[in-house]
Parts: sequence; structure tokens; C-alpha cells
Amino acid sequence: MSDELPFAQEIETNKNITEVQSQVVSIETMASSLDVRLRGAFITDCELTSPTTGLRTDVLYAESNLEKPKLTATHPMVPAGPYEGIGGQHGFPRWSDYHEFPLNDGPNGEKQVAVQAKRSDNGLSLVKAFELTANSLTTHTTIRSSEDTAEETSMGEHIYFTLVDENFEGLEVNGKSLDKLLGEGSQQTVENGDAIYWDFGGEATINFPAGHSVNISAAFEGDTKHPLAMWIWKRPGSPSICFEPIVGVAKFDDGDTSGVQVPPYGSATLTTRVELL
Repeated sequence: MSDELPFAQEIETNKNITEVQSQVVSIETMASSLDVRLRGAFITDCELTSPTTGLRTDVLYAESNLEKPKLTATHPMVPAGPYEGIGGQHGFPRWSDYHEFPLNDGPNGEKQVAVQAKRSDNGLSLVKAFELTANSLTTHTTIRSSEDTAEETSMGEHIYFTLVDENFEGLEVNGKSLDKLLGEGSQQTVENGDAIYWDFGGEATINFPAGHSVNISAAFEGDTKHPLAMWIWKRPGSPSICFEPIVGVAKFDDGDTSGVQVPPYGSATLTTRVELL
């Protein structure tokens, strides 16, 4: 997209085109792989190997047509939820183009890469860094104010897990079905395409009907009036389910999605980790 376009117009144009370039950045170990599309920072492939079974598993779901502008695939949200500003729902990140920044291996041999959203105005900047091991993927989403005024927003990671044949039988979170975890009728609510808000405490173990288990965790560095929580959501018709760490979002009856407070020239970081057990 031309740098001469105002950023809001650029994002609106990106939302309305019918086909995008499918260029991805990739990192891999002997036992795992990660692909991230440069338009939208969507995770289009994530395979991890279980240290328990030795099986390599396609943990995160992504639909196969990578030229669709809006993918059913894992992506960042700034803000998380409804929004009337640039980008609309979930903000500008999933409509932006990103620069790749290759990184050296981490201290324990983690393969690493970072991508930064190209932004032609002085709004919040966004950088995502990825760390890949044989059985885990860690992402760091950092937003930063480039001006001498404070910003209010929220942050989240829309994480799509594979749910084969949309089968809920045997799906457990911390050893409980969704109904036992969140109240009777919760599974049906999710199956219907409605999100449920959960104060998950920053870490959970999910057992999937396909036979594998993952640990999902999240942490936040910054100022917020609404603490770390999670949305559980499903797109009907898609063989996937979302467990979405969020911060700065009030419960639905409050409606506030601007709890993260970024000071002038300051930053905030949401870290999420998916580990195949």
C-alpha cells in the first residue's frame, strides 16, 4: 500500500480488497515450525512436538487460503473487542503490513523472529516477537506511544486452536468441561458463536478431543484498570476454538475495552505462551 495514503485510508483499503499477498516469515527447529503472514501478522502454521508422546501436532488452526484478507487464524488485537477507530473490531493490527526483523537464537536455543506493523501516522506502534522451541510458542506483543500524550486501549491474542470436526466431546479446561468450568449451558453458548468471559488467572491446561494437551499462559507488563482475563469463543462451521488472553477489557456488562493505559512515550506488553504437553 502506498505510503502516501493516510494510515486510516490505507487500513480501510486493506480491509476492502479481495486478495492479498500470501508472503510469510518462517522459523523452525528440528521438531517444530512457525509461519507468520506479513499482512496481518496471522499465524498460518504452528507445529509443535510433545515431549510426552514424541508426536508432532498441528496445534494452531489456520484456514488454507492464505490470500484471504481476514483469515481464521491466530492474530493480535489492539484494542480487543468492538472499536470505532482505525480498523474497526480489534483495531488495525490484522489489516496492517509488517516488516520482518530476524533475531538471533535465544539463550536456550529458541528460534526467534519479530515483525513490526508499518504505520505512517503517530499512533500506537506495534511489534510482535515470536520464540519457538520444540514444544512451545511464546509471543510478545508490545505497543508504544510515540507522542507526549497518554493512550487508552486494550490488548489481546486471538488464539485459534484446532478442534477436529468441531467435536467438543472430551474437551476439558483444567480438568473440567466448559459447563462445569463456567456454568451450565456454557458449551452451547460457545458452540452458537457467542464469547464467554473467564477470569482464568493467567494459566490453564486444555485437553483436546484429538488426544493432545496444551498449557496456555499469559502475562502483562504495563498499567491497566481491568486485569488479565480470557474470552472463549468459536466460529460456527470452523474446526477450531479460540482461547483469547485479553487485558484492559471489562466484563461484557461493563462494556469498557480501554483499560490499558499507555503513558507518553511509554509501552505495554502482552506475552502469551502455548506449550504442547
